[in-house]
Amino acid sequence: MTTADALVSPVHSLQLASRIFHIPELLHLIFSFLDKKSNVSNACVCKFWSDIALDTVWKEVDDLIHLFSILQPISLEMHGTYQFEDIPRVSDWARLQKYARRVRCLRFDSYSMEGALEAVLDEVARTRTSFEILPNLRELVWMCDDLCDLQRGLLFLHGQLRHLTVPMWSDPSPLLADICARAPNLHTLSLHNNEFDMQLFDQIQVVARNLHHLRKIVLPEFHFTSEVIQELSRMPNLSVVEFKHNITMGPGNPKNVEQFAPVLADGAFPALYDLNLTARIDDLERFFQSPFAPVNITTLYVDSYTRHSAVEVQSFLSTLSQECKRLSRLHVILLNKEINQTACTEDEQLSFCTLQPLFSISDLTWFEIMHKYPLRITQDEMEELAMRLPSLEALELNPEPLFARNPTLDLEALLPFAHHCPKLRHLGLFMHATGFEVPSARASFKGFHALQILSVGTSTVQSPKAVAAFLSLLLPPWCKLQFRITWIRRGTIDQRSLDQSMWVELSEGAHPWKEISTLLPVLIQVRREEWERTRALRKEVEDLRIRTRLVRDLTERSQLFPSAI
Repeated sequence: MTTADALVSPVHSLQLASRIFHIPELLHLIFSFLDKKSNVSNACVCKFWSDIALDTVWKEVDDLIHLFSILQPISLEMHGTYQFEDIPRVSDWARLQKYARRVRCLRFDSYSMEGALEAVLDEVARTRTSFEILPNLRELVWMCDDLCDLQRGLLFLHGQLRHLTVPMWSDPSPLLADICARAPNLHTLSLHNNEFDMQLFDQIQVVARNLHHLRKIVLPEFHFTSEVIQELSRMPNLSVVEFKHNITMGPGNPKNVEQFAPVLADGAFPALYDLNLTARIDDLERFFQSPFAPVNITTLYVDSYTRHSAVEVQSFLSTLSQECKRLSRLHVILLNKEINQTACTEDEQLSFCTLQPLFSISDLTWFEIMHKYPLRITQDEMEELAMRLPSLEALELNPEPLFARNPTLDLEALLPFAHHCPKLRHLGLFMHATGFEVPSARASFKGFHALQILSVGTSTVQSPKAVAAFLSLLLPPWCKLQFRITWIRRGTIDQRSLDQSMWVELSEGAHPWKEISTLLPVLIQVRREEWERTRALRKEVEDLRIRTRLVRDLTERSQLFPSAI
């Protein structure tokens, strides 16, 4: 038997497959893409697969009833309380350890429970055989609406825990100090707010004085006040200060950040690189001009709900370009909704001149700006913007203004970015998408090669089929079209509302984009097949040219040297 025969023989193939599927790293990777039911089946294949599959099955747990039922069966009593049917014994705890040591993430939400879990958790606390119930737990998300439930969550804290999400009440300082003592090596802390108009300064003081290894803190919006920022600035390893727009994190009060003027000391924020703030633009400008400001940050996310002029925004961007030399990601979200229904207010409308300071930020790869009025910019200015910022990976130039009239751009605005920004993965523009004249040959312009998301926001459409035809020439097959209104996902509950007539107008504008998003994948596939056929024909023509040239050369040689034939 030859070597080639051996390589393709059934026996050799089975041996090779057997060796491949006994590589632990490969199995971990494959199992991570499967659902829990499939991995339960994989755990029954053999002992080697069982350990790896069970690691995946139990890596994340969001059902404590399922977990603790391994100890003893648990039933829901008539009065709405879960109870063990028998007291867990030492042998039961030994059986649980086989699975408990695999748990890396535990999520508990009392709102999703059919009954109360207090009796089960109390029994677990009383009968456990070791302090660390889940010894390899790295992330704990413990959501509840009762302080006693939060206290029971302390059962799962230990020194190896790295990420913690918990709710807070107005005076939980002793409890928070207990949390810090039990999990002193936390890297990420996310605090939810269960009370309206509650300030978290006392809690932040406890955190700053006890969690010296903390790298990331996440709070609801409107809680990073001057006092909180001052306290956080003393933390030696804090790298990320972030807020979430998620309303489930709790209510915030915009009045808390009406004035923002932290006074920082020498050495403030020594490790900070990612900063999220809600404040007035002019207050933030003074903040970054102040002594000991965190000017070494690489990411800045700013929300402002106050009316600002274009001059103020330009001045703020100019200050950032001068002070924050390492900035690579910048998000400026201007959420004031007071608009003139008939025309843009001239001093508020942003323009190309407003954005020119960005050209001085050499490392900028991600820029987002959001405003109620469309950006005043021409096609030539878009060309210059793309040429001056060729390293961009994401750009959102106000794709969803509330005043969705009189756009200055059309689909041609996409072309400069396809030509000059090869790394661009996310692009958002506000345009009037008309039947822009499609070039007759695909090679007449350059398409996007890395783009994953094209956000059109509240852009208007005149001819959906013509627009889809043009975009099919420009976008890669994997690119997603986004047309959504995010104004209703930011701020307090009151700030998330829009005027009814405005909401109807903006919602109706999304209908043509839905039609385009349906047509686009089909047209892109047709264009791709057309391009493949054209390439095949060109290759065939080139082959014919080579053959013709060879025949001609042979003919000429035979005429010159007849004796050689």
